Amino acid sequence: MQNGNLERLWIFSKNAKKIYQTNVLGETLHSIDVDPEWQVSGICVTREEELLVCCKGDQTIKKCTKSGSVIDLINMAPLRPISISTSWSTGEILVGAIDSSISDEDSFRSSTGRRVVFKYTSSGEKTIEIQFVSLGVPLFNVPWKIQVGTNGDIAVCNMKSEKEGEVILLDKYGRLKFRYDSKESNADDTKTKFCPVGICFDDKNNVVVSEAHSYSVQLLDTQGQFQGVLYRNRRYPPTDIVRCTNGDLMVGCSSGKVHILKSN
Repeated sequence: MQNGNLERLWIFSKNAKKIYQTNVLGETLHSIDVDPEWQVSGICVTREEELLVCCKGDQTIKKCTKSGSVIDLINMAPLRPISISTSWSTGEILVGAIDSSISDEDSFRSSTGRRVVFKYTSSGEKTIEIQFVSLGVPLFNVPWKIQVGTNGDIAVCNMKSEKEGEVILLDKYGRLKFRYDSKESNADDTKTKFCPVGICFDDKNNVVVSEAHSYSVQLLDTQGQFQGVLYRNRRYPPTDIVRCTNGDLMVGCSSGKVHILKSN
């Protein structure tokens, strides 16, 4: 799920094998057919409102231009891209990737192979490679979701297993600011693991995360301190979240519906 502005929203449908652009009424404005071989793992919208598609199948980042053409912007081989984001302030592209030799099944069990976050220019030129927290110590397990704030901070949902993960916040140079995997965010069951499935920034560069086990959208401040729950839906849990250009938050839920949380 990714928005260009409040009136338009891009949604990838794995079942329909299409990427849809809809309005706030749910009406389809545009659609793009997706080749199954792409194995889409993420989408985002540039500040020029062109769609970028993260394809782990053929190891590329594709750009869908306004004219309707689809081009390979970045070839990630021998790595497999699994997450993507863009900065609306700088135009930079952020990509999370793992070694293509690591299968989906082994991505959590294995500790071998590269697990990296890259920063690219809008034209696809690599500028920063983030891989280690210190000399030889890997920073990521699986960089499942990634977002960049207006101040350049990089937030990552780093998954340690299918049901457990952490939030990692880096500065614009890739230096670690904090890790967060606290149980305090799930007051119902403090024994339950923390599982972030979606992430974004609010207009103050606080981190907003959708957490699977507590069915909630949570707020972390810039120091990594839990500030509270913004939204909870036990029937249709939040699965993804994006920030609109006006500061509102769009929450995608398992029902297929999108809820809007108004900014203060």
